[in-house]
Amino acid sequence: MTTETARPKRSRAATRERVLDGALAVFAERGFGRSTPEQICERAGFTRGAFYSNFGSMDEVFLALWQRQANALVERLRAAVDDVQVTAPAGTSVDRAFTATVVDGLSGLTADVSWHVLTAEFSAYAARRPEVAAVIVEHRAALRHALLPMIVRVLAAFGREPAVDEDTLGRSVVAVYDGAMSQAMIEPDDPTPRRLALELVAAIVWDRSRPTDGQ
Repeated sequence: MTTETARPKRSRAATRERVLDGALAVFAERGFGRSTPEQICERAGFTRGAFYSNFGSMDEVFLALWQRQANALVERLRAAVDDVQVTAPAGTSVDRAFTATVVDGLSGLTADVSWHVLTAEFSAYAARRPEVAAVIVEHRAALRHALLPMIVRVLAAFGREPAVDEDTLGRSVVAVYDGAMSQAMIEPDDPTPRRLALELVAAIVWDRSRPTDGQ
């Protein structure tokens, strides 16, 4: 690739990111259903042409945002897993040490409740549109596939391994996290639901990883 061809690609990528940044800000303020391409372009500092040269619809914008958020989540989790230190202070059980490791490592994942509000809104919208719902299903499956090796790695650090199939484990973790964060959406000033989101993820992973022979 020459310098001449690389510059337009970098510029296009930068424009796309700015449009996504504008979309995220507008969606957070107005909600997905009340937002328009014009509002997004105004926030991003572009004309409508910038929107339609990068995205074919509002659905496509939101799904691109969803993928960007998922990629960021995976990177944050990967960094947290890389920093795992298996240390249990005197008097601390292994169970508590594991929970503390998960909560500390993932503490930044519950800060932005507004994103969970948006995903709940878009999921309800997609439920009436099978073609959009199918894309979300694919995105969530890809996210579970990316997260599972990291879950297995943390368990291995504590001398454990999953005792259920990966699909069950992945769906359980996502369901528990989503459920707790749904409470956080309607109680944004109460830190309890966000704390429970992390503690329940730790509990479901740890409990489901117990050997089935009772050892």
